[in-house]
Amino acid sequence: MSYSNSEQCQQQLADIEAIDYFFAQQMSLELAPQPPELLFHLLLALQWALRQGHSCLPLSQVANKLFWDDREADKKGYLFPSQDRLTDCLATISCAPAANKGVVYDAETGLLYIRRYWLFEGEVAAALQSKLQLSPLSGQQQARLTELLPQLFPVASAASLAEPDWQQVAVANAMGRKLSIISGGPGTGKTYTVTRLLAALQAAHECQLQIQMAAPTGKAAQRLKESIADAKCDMLKQGIDAAIVDAIPEQAATLHRLLGYRPQSLDLKFNREQPLRCDLLLIDEVSMIDLPMMARVLRALPDDATLVLLGDAEQLPSVEVGRVMADLTCAEHPGYSPQAAAQISELCGQQMPTAINANYDHLTLLTQSRRFGGEIGVFAKEVIKADIDATTKRLMDRCVQQISFQHNDANQLSYINAAMVEEWLPLASAHYFLDIARALTLDAAFAALARFRVLVPTRVGDRGVEQLNVRIEQWLAQRNGRIKPEQHYAGRPVMVTQNSYSTGLFNGDVGLIWPMEDGRLAAWFEQEDLGYKRISLARLPQVETVYAMTIHKTQGSEFAHVALLLPEQESPLLTPELLYTGLTRAKQHLYVAGGQHIWRAALAQKSERYSGLAERMQDK
Repeated sequence: MSYSNSEQCQQQLADIEAIDYFFAQQMSLELAPQPPELLFHLLLALQWALRQGHSCLPLSQVANKLFWDDREADKKGYLFPSQDRLTDCLATISCAPAANKGVVYDAETGLLYIRRYWLFEGEVAAALQSKLQLSPLSGQQQARLTELLPQLFPVASAASLAEPDWQQVAVANAMGRKLSIISGGPGTGKTYTVTRLLAALQAAHECQLQIQMAAPTGKAAQRLKESIADAKCDMLKQGIDAAIVDAIPEQAATLHRLLGYRPQSLDLKFNREQPLRCDLLLIDEVSMIDLPMMARVLRALPDDATLVLLGDAEQLPSVEVGRVMADLTCAEHPGYSPQAAAQISELCGQQMPTAINANYDHLTLLTQSRRFGGEIGVFAKEVIKADIDATTKRLMDRCVQQISFQHNDANQLSYINAAMVEEWLPLASAHYFLDIARALTLDAAFAALARFRVLVPTRVGDRGVEQLNVRIEQWLAQRNGRIKPEQHYAGRPVMVTQNSYSTGLFNGDVGLIWPMEDGRLAAWFEQEDLGYKRISLARLPQVETVYAMTIHKTQGSEFAHVALLLPEQESPLLTPELLYTGLTRAKQHLYVAGGQHIWRAALAQKSERYSGLAERMQDK
């Protein structure tokens, strides 16, 4: 072997961690008594890929490529040979799927897996495939739905539309299915649609369905609950039967809470042996769900229960391993099977394109943005398409010449060029964040906190979250003496950085430090029931100040105004998907701050997450 220990390996190869080395060392010895150097490096790449979020390693992605080089650090890296040589190397050891080894090589797809994740993919694919069949509706169900859908979508039913109303199509298509996926960008009305879908399903089942709702984070669960409650009020105003509306729940839990995570235990309360008590499970923000979590959800879901998945496939994949939402969807719908198209036509009168090999009957794509009808929406589409010229021109057209924070609906985008960032950022921080500490009530303080957030790609560096929050707090302290940097003070926004089962707080939860009636400070967190949870400072788990956040941490959140602050150096983390996720957190106004060359470099490096789930879903 080329390296006598992990330290020597890390000295010669960039971006390698000790866990990569020890995995490769242990697994290569398990697979071969005298493992060749190539096998060791393949296993090193496999574990390294897992840390990047890939569930597998395609041999085509390493063949003839130099990995882990860094000339500035005098690390030459490792050059992998041709794919034929890689295949020959794996052919000499026993790692086929049936071999029951810790590593699996699928010769048909050319994908190399850690066995655990190969099993997760197979488990998820099999569970979802078992729910793909469309069951015919009874005559009574069809009659109820044919009457109800025009009431749920009165505008669509009354208008002669140039293209289908995909919200209505999504509801009609979900009837009789055990799996429905609705994917759409911000403002396309996903929760509006799914609330009407739940109403239609309750009507079809005489309001007897037991429904549970969940999301990956507490903030996303709270937003789902609020959106469902608003949509229910709208349906009552439309004259929808109150019994149907009342049969739609408003409680939404985090996935951890749904499955019954227990402190200091790997076992879940709900699993294959003790399934969830529900007829239907709705999950929002599915793009945030990693592969192992999806496997655990499917284990706990009763075999005859319906699963409805909601999300935006264009967003960043999960922080952990996998890209489940992207694997279950497609960029453009290829068309429905004749059976699915006929049901949609019978229920809502809309004609659907059909396809011979219809592999996406379970999917509806919402394409019309109702919230992002302005420039943010147009800009988001250009970004996710990685249109460098169009987005750069738009930024130049919106380049700020004089700093101002007065905006209207026709003015949704501002570009702060690199030369102006250091002048603009303290002024923006003061304009938005000082209102938190000035607020007279806790409600007003939380409202001020929701007005603005600075989003960045990383935690470290001059423009990383850690240093940025320190700088912002110092700027604010210069203008308000009650703000005490690195201390608790009234109006300090905090984010929990570690799970705390005793307090019910989890990594990523955002709250405020605020006085109680007696003047003593406590931490307050918004709850799913629209109230507040109060935690004494003595019981508060580890937190950090959160005027600025990483883009990953903001998934499932929205803010009135958002500043997307670019780093000063090019970063492999900065991709169109990251930018898209960040900028679509803004509801009213978006600031992009940083160098034009950084922006162009970010759009040039499309994110890719290796997975075999999509192919396994098509293998019926």
